[in-house]
Amino acid sequence: MQKFHVKRGDQVVVIAGAQKGKSGKVLEILAAKQRARVEGLAMIKRHEKKSEKNPQGAITEREGSIHLSNLMLQSVYDASTRRPKAASA
Repeated sequence: MQKFHVKRGDQVVVIAGAQKGKSGKVLEILAAKQRARVEGLAMIKRHEKKSEKNPQGAITEREGSIHLSNLMLQSVYDASTRRPKAASA
């Protein structure tokens, strides 16, 4: 099994791509594709056929996946964006 820098439940920030700068909680890791589903990000629409459960049919939204290389842990991101204090002369 592969080891990744993020795991389910981690708070992450997207560092590249269309969702850059947004953050959320990791819901699921897709190890075979090296991707993750992040809560509230990369939303996609799915068209559902009529069924007994859903007699009208529906268009539902759910989270799409984001490649792991585009994710960074929130704590690491916050530490890297902090600026050092200017030295007093």
